[in-house]
Amino acid sequence: MSRITRLSVALVTILAVAGVGALGMLLVVRARDDTTARAKERVRDRARVVSQVVRDAVREDLGTVAGTARRTAFYLGIVNKLVPQTNAYLSELLATHPRLVTAAVYDGAGRLVARIPRDASVVGKQFSQQEYFRAARTSSPAHISSLITQLGAPKVAVIPYSIRINYRSRFVAVLAATTPITGFDELLVPYTPLGWTVRVYDQAGERISPSAEASGKEYTTDPWVGPALKGGSSVQRVDGTISAAEPVADYGWAVVVSQPAKEANADLRKVTTGRGILAGGAFLLALIAAAIAWSRRAPAES
Repeated sequence: MSRITRLSVALVTILAVAGVGALGMLLVVRARDDTTARAKERVRDRARVVSQVVRDAVREDLGTVAGTARRTAFYLGIVNKLVPQTNAYLSELLATHPRLVTAAVYDGAGRLVARIPRDASVVGKQFSQQEYFRAARTSSPAHISSLITQLGAPKVAVIPYSIRINYRSRFVAVLAATTPITGFDELLVPYTPLGWTVRVYDQAGERISPSAEASGKEYTTDPWVGPALKGGSSVQRVDGTISAAEPVADYGWAVVVSQPAKEANADLRKVTTGRGILAGGAFLLALIAAAIAWSRRAPAES
């Protein structure tokens, strides 16, 4: 075999072995990218599910309040100032919808005229300055307000739902009901895997769940929460977590779901190790094949 032929064979062998090694590395990198993409998609899917669960709960609460306001005997009781009859409907509203903790009726001037549970310290007081009263008074659909600390028992942080009541095309009262933000904690337990974090923000950007983290701080300028409040979606890996933000359709709320990156890293290490072993094995086999080929040529050259 001539020197040029031997050099050509050596070059082809080197290139073949290098190609096998490069292909193995490419497979490892591709597997890592795929694993990372799947981890992000898993978190995004969880955020979308949580967003839908929150939306359904809010829609059900608002629908319940609106349904009570439309009951003829209920608003006739208000118009005729039949407080026992009004209280009976308020009690039924709470009994049939456990997420709600208070139900109240305010007259056209904002005075609290009926409330369940009854609290003498607030009945008869003026609430016309409250946002949930003002918003309901000026709009027909049921309204959802931002987080407040409820006046009267139970004195807890709540989300108010309110709706105006008309009689013969004339505004006469506002019906309002509240749900404690702890209710959202309970609602989301089945959708929060161990080690994950699920956070919910109202339309003002205040964190309402986990309720233990509710502080009155607004997150409208937060790079995750702000865009989600405006209807945007995002998913990123930042500061040791993979987080996804999703809007809550129709209500201007947002959810952010986070998975510890160490869980995703464990999957990544598993995939990298597996693909690395395969790539290393292929490279080793290529080297062995090249060595055998050269050893078979040696006698012929001698």
